[in-house]
Amino acid sequence: MNENNSSSLHNVQHEISSHEVMAITPLVSVNMITYNHGLYLAEAIEGVIKQNIDFPIELVIAEDCSTDNTREIALDYQLRYPQLIRVIYSDKNVGMMANGRRALDACRGEFIAFCEGDDYWIDPDKLNEQVAALRRFNDIDITFHSCYVKYERQNKKVLSNFGSTNAPTNKVFTLPEVVFFSQYAMPTASLLIRRRVYRALQEWMDASNPPIGDTFIRVFGTRNGGAYYINKPMSVYRTEMEGSWSEKTVKTIDVLIEFHSQFLLSLKKLGPEISGQQEAFKWLKVFHYSCLLKSLKKENLAEMRDLMLFVLKDIYSITEMLDDINRDERLECEYFLKFAVDSGNSWEMADWKCDVSIPHQFLRVGKSLVDYGILFLISHNYVFYSNVYEKKVARWKTEAQRNFLIARGKRLCRLIIENTI
Repeated sequence: MNENNSSSLHNVQHEISSHEVMAITPLVSVNMITYNHGLYLAEAIEGVIKQNIDFPIELVIAEDCSTDNTREIALDYQLRYPQLIRVIYSDKNVGMMANGRRALDACRGEFIAFCEGDDYWIDPDKLNEQVAALRRFNDIDITFHSCYVKYERQNKKVLSNFGSTNAPTNKVFTLPEVVFFSQYAMPTASLLIRRRVYRALQEWMDASNPPIGDTFIRVFGTRNGGAYYINKPMSVYRTEMEGSWSEKTVKTIDVLIEFHSQFLLSLKKLGPEISGQQEAFKWLKVFHYSCLLKSLKKENLAEMRDLMLFVLKDIYSITEMLDDINRDERLECEYFLKFAVDSGNSWEMADWKCDVSIPHQFLRVGKSLVDYGILFLISHNYVFYSNVYEKKVARWKTEAQRNFLIARGKRLCRLIIENTI
C-alpha cells in the first residue's frame, strides 16, 4: 500500500492506494467526491464494484474531511478492493469545487464516469453500455442515461420523468438543448465523458471559477458532436437529504444569492467559449435570475432593487438608463412585464422534463392555478407592501406564474387532443 502526500498552503493531501495491484492504464476512472455521506457511501461504492466489465477501471474517492464515518468507510473498502480503489483526502476541508477538481486531476482513464457519494448505480452493465456508445460514435464525447430520483424524507423512489416521456428512445441531444436543460436532463451519476473533455475544460474553469462544475462539464462535453442519451435508468439520484449542499443553498438566502450570482458570472464568461448559443444562454439566464427572485421574501425585496435593474439590463441589453438619476418608470415597467413573460416561458421550458401524462399534467395545472391564485391575492393586498418597488416585484411574480399556468394549460389541451384523435 502506498501513501502519497502533497502539500498546498500547509494542507497536506494524502492518497491511499495500492498501485502495485492496480491497472497501469485503466480504461475508465470513476470520479466519486464525498463529504458526510456515511449513510450512503457504501451503496455508492458497491454500485461500482458490481459492474460487469471486461476492461480495467479505477475508483477515485475524494473525501473532504467529513465529520462522520465517511473516511473510515472509504478506507475500509480500499483495503478490501486494493486493485480498484484509490482514496484521496487532506488534513483540512477544501470545499466541493476543490475536492471535485483534485478527483478529476487524479483520474487516469480514457473515460471518466461520475458518482457522488450520496448517489449510486443500479445497473451492472452501465459502464459497458456507455463505453460501447462512445466507441461507436467517435465524434461524441459524452453520454448519459435516465435515472431514478429517491426522496429521502418520503422514502420514495420514482423514475426520472425525463427519460420516460420526452426521450422514449436513445438519441443524440444537441448543444442548445444541453445548454438550457442539462442541469435537469443529465444527472451527474449518469455521465460518462472522454477525458479530453476535462483537459479542454480545465483551463476555462481555472479562469472562471464557477460555483459548480457539472453544468459546464456537460456543456463542454456536448459542444463537438452532441450528447448521446441511453433511455435506460441505471443510477439513482438522492434528494431531500438533511444538511446537503443543495438543501443549505435553498434554505439560506445569502448563499442562494451568492450561488446564482457566481453561476451567472461564469455563464457570461462561457459565452465567448461556446459560440452560437446566445439564445440558449439567454433562456438559462432568465431561468436562474427568476428562480433567485422567486425565492426572495418581502424583507429582501427593497435591497434587491439594484440587482433587479441589473437583471433587466443584462438580459435585454438595455441601452436606456434605468437608474435613480435617469429613471424611466414606463420603460422599467415594460421590461418588468417582458421579464415576467420570459420567466414563465423559461419555467415551462425547464418543466418539459416532467411526466406529461394527462392525469399528472391535470394535477400540475391545478397546482399552478392554486399558486397563481395565492400570488394574485397577496400581490393585490397593497397594504402588505411598503414601497413601490415591492409592488412591482409582486406583480412580476404574479405575471410570471400566470404565464406559466397558461403554458401548462395549453400543454394539457394538446395532450388531451393528441390522445383522443
